[in-house]
Amino acid sequence: MMGVASIAPFPQWRLIACIVLALAASGACARQGTSMTQDHASDPAASALSRAASAGDAAEIRRLIADGANPNAKDTQGSPLLQAAILRGDRRAFQALLDAGADTTTGAANGNTAVHLAAMQDDASYLKTLLAGGASADTPNTKNGETPLFNALEARNDENIRLLLDAGARADATDAFGATLLHKAARINATGWVVRFLEAGADPTARDRVGVTFQPSFFRAREAVLSADAKRDRETVREWLVARQIPVEDKH
Repeated sequence: MMGVASIAPFPQWRLIACIVLALAASGACARQGTSMTQDHASDPAASALSRAASAGDAAEIRRLIADGANPNAKDTQGSPLLQAAILRGDRRAFQALLDAGADTTTGAANGNTAVHLAAMQDDASYLKTLLAGGASADTPNTKNGETPLFNALEARNDENIRLLLDAGARADATDAFGATLLHKAARINATGWVVRFLEAGADPTARDRVGVTFQPSFFRAREAVLSADAKRDRETVREWLVARQIPVEDKH
Protein backbone atom coordinates (compact mmCIF):
# COMPACT_ATOMS: atom_id res chain seq x y z
CA MET A 1 0.00 0.00 0.00
CA MET A 2 2.83 2.30 0.96
CA GLY A 3 4.62 1.52 -2.28
CA VAL A 4 1.56 2.36 -4.37
CA ALA A 5 0.94 5.60 -2.50
CA SER A 6 4.57 6.72 -2.98
CA ILE A 7 4.31 6.77 -6.80
CA ALA A 8 3.39 10.26 -8.00
CA PRO A 9 0.72 10.39 -10.71
CA PHE A 10 2.06 11.16 -14.22
CA PRO A 11 0.74 14.61 -15.23
CA GLN A 12 -1.68 14.45 -18.12
CA TRP A 13 -0.01 17.30 -20.00
CA ARG A 14 3.29 15.41 -20.01
CA LEU A 15 1.61 12.30 -21.36
CA ILE A 16 0.03 14.30 -24.17
CA ALA A 17 3.37 15.97 -24.96
CA CYS A 18 5.16 12.61 -25.17
CA ILE A 19 2.52 11.25 -27.54
CA VAL A 20 2.77 14.33 -29.80
CA LEU A 21 6.59 14.12 -29.90
CA ALA A 22 6.49 10.40 -30.67
CA LEU A 23 4.06 10.92 -33.52
CA ALA A 24 6.15 13.78 -34.93
CA ALA A 25 9.33 11.70 -34.76
CA SER A 26 7.70 8.72 -36.47
CA GLY A 27 6.32 11.02 -39.16
CA ALA A 28 9.75 12.52 -39.74
CA CYS A 29 11.30 9.07 -39.98
CA ALA A 30 8.62 8.00 -42.42
CA ARG A 31 9.19 11.08 -44.57
CA GLN A 32 12.94 10.50 -44.51
CA GLY A 33 12.49 6.87 -45.48
CA THR A 34 10.17 7.80 -48.35
CA SER A 35 12.56 10.46 -49.57
CA MET A 36 15.54 8.13 -49.46
CA THR A 37 13.60 5.45 -51.34
CA GLN A 38 12.45 7.91 -53.97
CA ASP A 39 15.98 9.31 -54.41
CA HIS A 40 17.37 5.83 -54.82
CA ALA A 41 14.69 4.90 -57.32
CA SER A 42 14.83 8.17 -59.28
CA ASP A 43 17.19 6.52 -61.79
CA PRO A 44 17.10 2.77 -61.21
CA ALA A 45 19.35 2.13 -64.22
CA ALA A 46 22.06 4.39 -62.75
CA SER A 47 21.70 2.74 -59.36
CA ALA A 48 22.05 -0.70 -60.91
CA LEU A 49 25.08 0.45 -62.90
CA SER A 50 26.71 1.87 -59.79
CA ARG A 51 26.18 -1.42 -57.94
CA ALA A 52 27.57 -3.45 -60.85
CA ALA A 53 30.61 -1.18 -61.05
CA SER A 54 31.30 -1.54 -57.33
CA ALA A 55 31.08 -5.30 -57.74
CA GLY A 56 33.45 -5.19 -60.69
CA ASP A 57 30.85 -7.05 -62.78
CA ALA A 58 31.96 -6.12 -66.30
CA ALA A 59 29.37 -8.37 -67.96
CA GLU A 60 26.54 -6.76 -66.00
CA ILE A 61 27.88 -3.30 -66.78
CA ARG A 62 27.91 -4.11 -70.50
CA ARG A 63 24.38 -5.51 -70.31
CA LEU A 64 23.05 -2.47 -68.45
CA ILE A 65 24.65 -0.03 -70.90
CA ALA A 66 23.32 -2.06 -73.85
CA ASP A 67 19.89 -1.74 -72.25
CA GLY A 68 20.25 2.04 -72.07
CA ALA A 69 22.03 2.79 -68.78
CA ASN A 70 24.15 5.93 -69.04
CA PRO A 71 27.76 5.51 -67.80
CA ASN A 72 27.81 9.29 -67.28
CA ALA A 73 24.67 9.37 -65.11
CA LYS A 74 24.82 11.49 -61.97
CA ASP A 75 23.89 10.65 -58.41
CA THR A 76 21.50 12.69 -56.28
CA GLN A 77 24.33 15.07 -55.30
CA GLY A 78 25.08 15.85 -58.95
CA SER A 79 28.27 13.79 -59.13
CA PRO A 80 28.82 11.57 -62.18
CA LEU A 81 29.15 7.90 -61.20
CA LEU A 82 32.86 8.00 -62.08
CA GLN A 83 33.44 10.86 -59.63
CA ALA A 84 31.27 9.21 -56.99
CA ALA A 85 33.56 6.18 -57.20
CA ILE A 86 36.61 8.40 -56.60
CA LEU A 87 34.95 10.12 -53.65
CA ARG A 88 34.23 6.86 -51.88
CA GLY A 89 37.65 5.41 -52.76
CA ASP A 90 36.16 2.62 -54.86
CA ARG A 91 39.01 1.73 -57.23
CA ARG A 92 37.17 -1.23 -58.74
CA ALA A 93 34.11 0.82 -59.65
CA PHE A 94 36.32 3.63 -60.95
CA GLN A 95 38.19 1.31 -63.31
CA ALA A 96 35.05 -0.56 -64.35
CA LEU A 97 33.30 2.68 -65.30
CA LEU A 98 36.35 3.88 -67.23
CA ASP A 99 36.47 0.58 -69.10
CA ALA A 100 32.77 1.01 -69.85
CA GLY A 101 33.41 4.36 -71.53
CA ALA A 102 32.58 6.86 -68.81
CA ASP A 103 33.48 10.36 -70.00
CA THR A 104 36.22 11.91 -67.88
CA THR A 105 35.18 15.42 -68.98
CA THR A 106 31.61 15.23 -67.61
CA GLY A 107 31.17 17.99 -65.04
CA ALA A 108 29.67 17.61 -61.58
CA ALA A 109 27.31 20.22 -60.12
CA ASN A 110 30.33 22.43 -59.33
CA GLY A 111 31.82 21.97 -62.80
CA ASN A 112 34.68 19.73 -61.71
CA THR A 113 35.47 16.79 -63.99
CA ALA A 114 36.98 13.49 -62.90
CA VAL A 115 40.43 14.92 -63.61
CA HIS A 116 39.82 17.89 -61.32
CA LEU A 117 38.56 15.64 -58.55
CA ALA A 118 41.45 13.22 -58.97
CA ALA A 119 43.90 16.14 -58.77
CA MET A 120 42.72 16.84 -55.21
CA GLN A 121 43.05 13.29 -53.89
CA ASP A 122 45.86 12.12 -51.63
CA ASP A 123 45.81 8.86 -53.60
CA ALA A 124 47.58 9.88 -56.82
CA SER A 125 46.66 6.63 -58.56
CA TYR A 126 43.35 8.09 -59.78
CA LEU A 127 45.07 10.98 -61.52
CA LYS A 128 47.82 8.72 -62.91
CA THR A 129 45.20 6.37 -64.37
CA LEU A 130 43.26 9.20 -66.00
CA LEU A 131 46.34 10.83 -67.50
CA ALA A 132 47.70 7.49 -68.72
CA GLY A 133 44.33 6.84 -70.35
CA GLY A 134 44.54 10.03 -72.39
CA ALA A 135 42.66 12.54 -70.24
CA SER A 136 43.93 16.06 -70.83
CA ALA A 137 45.93 17.66 -68.03
CA ASP A 138 44.26 20.92 -69.07
CA THR A 139 40.65 19.69 -68.96
CA PRO A 140 38.54 22.78 -68.15
CA ASN A 141 36.07 22.99 -65.29
CA THR A 142 32.71 23.18 -67.04
CA LYS A 143 31.63 26.24 -65.03
CA ASN A 144 34.65 28.40 -64.21
CA GLY A 145 37.21 27.19 -66.73
CA GLU A 146 39.84 26.24 -64.15
CA THR A 147 42.22 23.48 -65.14
CA PRO A 148 43.05 20.61 -62.74
CA LEU A 149 46.22 22.44 -61.67
CA PHE A 150 44.01 24.96 -59.86
CA ASN A 151 42.44 22.13 -57.87
CA ALA A 152 45.72 20.42 -57.05
CA LEU A 153 47.06 23.80 -55.94
CA GLU A 154 44.00 24.47 -53.77
CA ALA A 155 44.53 21.06 -52.14
CA ARG A 156 48.27 21.85 -51.80
CA ASN A 157 48.97 18.50 -53.38
CA ASP A 158 52.55 18.82 -54.58
CA GLU A 159 52.68 15.32 -56.08
CA ASN A 160 49.63 15.90 -58.26
CA ILE A 161 50.84 19.35 -59.33
CA ARG A 162 54.06 17.74 -60.55
CA LEU A 163 52.14 14.93 -62.26
CA LEU A 164 50.04 17.46 -64.15
CA LEU A 165 53.00 19.61 -65.15
CA ASP A 166 54.90 16.51 -66.30
CA ALA A 167 51.82 15.59 -68.37
CA GLY A 168 52.01 18.94 -70.15
CA ALA A 169 49.61 21.06 -68.10
CA ARG A 170 50.00 24.75 -68.93
CA ALA A 171 51.54 26.85 -66.18
CA ASP A 172 49.97 29.95 -67.79
CA ALA A 173 46.41 28.63 -67.66
CA THR A 174 43.66 31.06 -66.66
CA ASP A 175 40.13 30.64 -65.36
CA ALA A 176 36.97 32.28 -66.72
CA PHE A 177 37.74 35.43 -64.70
CA GLY A 178 41.26 35.86 -66.07
CA ALA A 179 42.96 34.68 -62.87
CA THR A 180 46.12 32.66 -63.40
CA LEU A 181 47.79 29.97 -61.33
CA LEU A 182 50.07 32.74 -60.05
CA HIS A 183 47.01 34.64 -58.79
CA LYS A 184 45.73 31.48 -57.12
CA ALA A 185 49.05 30.54 -55.54
CA ALA A 186 49.55 34.09 -54.26
CA ARG A 187 46.03 34.27 -52.80
CA ILE A 188 46.47 31.05 -50.79
CA ASN A 189 50.05 31.97 -49.82
CA ALA A 190 51.59 29.01 -51.65
CA THR A 191 54.76 31.03 -52.13
CA GLY A 192 56.89 28.12 -53.22
CA TRP A 193 54.57 27.44 -56.12
CA VAL A 194 54.60 31.09 -57.15
CA VAL A 195 58.34 30.64 -57.67
CA ARG A 196 57.91 27.34 -59.53
CA PHE A 197 55.12 28.60 -61.79
CA LEU A 198 57.23 31.62 -62.75
CA GLU A 199 60.11 29.30 -63.56
CA ALA A 200 57.73 27.07 -65.55
CA GLY A 201 56.70 29.95 -67.79
CA ALA A 202 53.69 31.59 -66.13
CA ASP A 203 53.22 35.21 -67.25
CA PRO A 204 54.03 37.53 -64.31
CA THR A 205 52.31 40.46 -66.02
CA ALA A 206 48.96 38.72 -66.59
CA ARG A 207 46.02 40.64 -65.10
CA ASP A 208 42.75 39.21 -63.90
CA ARG A 209 39.28 40.62 -64.59
CA VAL A 210 39.73 43.45 -62.09
CA GLY A 211 43.05 44.42 -63.66
CA VAL A 212 45.62 43.27 -61.11
CA THR A 213 48.61 40.97 -61.41
CA PHE A 214 49.50 38.30 -58.88
CA GLN A 215 51.76 40.73 -57.03
CA PRO A 216 49.27 42.56 -54.72
CA SER A 217 48.23 39.22 -53.21
CA PHE A 218 51.78 37.90 -53.11
CA PHE A 219 53.20 40.94 -51.31
CA ARG A 220 50.12 41.57 -49.15
CA ALA A 221 51.35 40.00 -45.90
CA ARG A 222 53.73 41.92 -43.67
CA GLU A 223 57.28 40.60 -43.61
CA ALA A 224 57.11 40.09 -39.85
CA VAL A 225 54.41 37.42 -40.12
CA LEU A 226 56.09 35.38 -42.85
CA SER A 227 57.80 32.06 -42.25
CA ALA A 228 61.45 31.69 -43.16
CA ASP A 229 60.49 29.81 -46.33
CA ALA A 230 57.96 32.47 -47.35
CA LYS A 231 60.54 35.22 -46.81
CA ARG A 232 63.02 33.33 -48.97
CA ASP A 233 60.40 32.83 -51.70
CA ARG A 234 59.42 36.51 -51.59
CA GLU A 235 63.04 37.55 -52.05
CA THR A 236 63.44 35.05 -54.90
CA VAL A 237 60.40 36.46 -56.69
CA ARG A 238 61.53 40.03 -56.11
CA GLU A 239 64.94 39.26 -57.62
CA TRP A 240 63.32 37.34 -60.48
CA LEU A 241 61.15 40.34 -61.36
CA VAL A 242 63.96 42.88 -61.09
CA ALA A 243 66.21 40.76 -63.31
CA ARG A 244 63.53 40.93 -66.01
CA GLN A 245 62.85 44.63 -65.49
CA ILE A 246 59.31 43.99 -64.30
CA PRO A 247 58.17 46.59 -61.73
CA VAL A 248 57.89 45.17 -58.20
CA GLU A 249 54.57 46.02 -56.58
CA ASP A 250 55.70 45.52 -53.00
CA LYS A 251 54.11 48.31 -50.93
CA HIS A 252 55.85 47.38 -47.65
